[in-house]
Amino acid sequence: MARRSTGGNASKAKASKARQAKGRETTKIKRRVAPAATTRKRLTVSDLIKELNEAREQQTATSEVLQVINASAGDLTPVFDAMLEKAMRLCEASFGALAVPDGEFARWVALRGITGPYAELITSKPYRRSVLFGSTLDEKPSVIHILDLKDGEGYRRRAPSVVEAVELGGVRTWLLVPLLKGNTLFGAFVFYRQEVRAFSDEHISLLQNFADQAVIAMENARLLNELRQRTDELARLFESEEARAFELAKSLEDLRAAQDRLIRAEKLAALGRLVAGVAHEINSPLGTSLTVASALERKRAAFAADVARGELKRSSLNEFLEVVEDASSLLASNLNRAADLIQSFKQVAVDQGYLDRRDFYAGDLTEQVLVSLRPALREKNIALNVECQPDLAMNSYPGPYGQALTNLFLNAVMHAFPDGKGGAIDITVRASGSDKVEILFFDNGCGMSADVRRQAFNPFFTTRRESGSTGLGLHIVHNIVTNRLGGQLNVDSAPGGGTKIQIILPLTAPARRAAEE
Repeated sequence: MARRSTGGNASKAKASKARQAKGRETTKIKRRVAPAATTRKRLTVSDLIKELNEAREQQTATSEVLQVINASAGDLTPVFDAMLEKAMRLCEASFGALAVPDGEFARWVALRGITGPYAELITSKPYRRSVLFGSTLDEKPSVIHILDLKDGEGYRRRAPSVVEAVELGGVRTWLLVPLLKGNTLFGAFVFYRQEVRAFSDEHISLLQNFADQAVIAMENARLLNELRQRTDELARLFESEEARAFELAKSLEDLRAAQDRLIRAEKLAALGRLVAGVAHEINSPLGTSLTVASALERKRAAFAADVARGELKRSSLNEFLEVVEDASSLLASNLNRAADLIQSFKQVAVDQGYLDRRDFYAGDLTEQVLVSLRPALREKNIALNVECQPDLAMNSYPGPYGQALTNLFLNAVMHAFPDGKGGAIDITVRASGSDKVEILFFDNGCGMSADVRRQAFNPFFTTRRESGSTGLGLHIVHNIVTNRLGGQLNVDSAPGGGTKIQIILPLTAPARRAAEE
């Protein structure tokens, strides 16, 4: 608030001399240190009692401030007010204020005894830090004690803050005690008197000691306030998380139930597609057999008529025998084909329906499953190439194996060849080491982006939901391969580069867990 000058401890004689000398209007007070001569003096009982009373008064003030901190509900205003009130009591001041720094500025957080226009003025505007504390951000403030503000240089050069203090507040003697922790400024006590009367060295020393305690109290108040806020936040978070956990548990239960229903529906749909495919395949050999049988029946009738009329010729007999031979061959071939299809359908249907464990050959089962799926390729202009190593005996679950293969096939048909573009699907079944089998499923379709590939086996993820996809096809494949069949699954795909899925299965599947029974 005014220029400071350095000097020794203030006394009345020096103060009088300072009023007479130009440019010597301020006296800077540091923590009092008794001269060497004084330290050699013997302390009297009254001196000891006085020091004891001062210490007790200071400790009482600190204790009262701590009580206010504990009683406050996170509001620092009563803490600042209590600190200022105790400090004023220590130095017997009637007017006091407490300021705290705010960047390059400072603001008043507590006033006592200061009222009227001066109080309204100083609380209505910010003060620069250098004006209020007498120091910049890079400087460490110290005690400022001005005996007569009106007789100082600041008033003579009409510094606004000094003029306001003198003319509006009636300020004469001014004292500033900073609140420091190391080089960090937490604030400052400001006291003044409306008469020219210096603050004693004892009062300044008491205030400096109390300022050290006040800094600790301010830190405690701040930490306590943060602790209360964090405790409240944690309590609210716990309540919300507890409710959220309950909702998540319920949602998870509902999701699992929905997933089970969809998986069952997907299995039934796969079995339905199998029935439709087999019916389509059986229709061809049976239709051919029916046509041959009808033609043979007509030939038999004509041959019988020739015999009845006695007009049978050797050439007619030979022709009839050739027709019978060809018809018999066609009938046998097509009926055997139909019988094989029916047997395959029966085996796959039973496997998918009951999921029993049994011995089978991987190549034969693969061929049986694909028999019912081939009709879906004709209208899509997709070629299917299958290469199976013979005699790969497995002791596993043919139903889940067939379902996984079916889901891979149908997923490729639906997603790999959009917009009617043709292509090819290659399936290779071969041994992998002495105890494993490798199934390579490759399509040369559109491929997957990195993001789609990362989520491909997630439940309910699909890029064709508008076409009715549930997003469970590949998820079921992953579950079957890794859980039921005890294998592993890898996928490699890139946009425009097709998709390659590798499945490694043990020839002997692990035993089913009780939870799966």
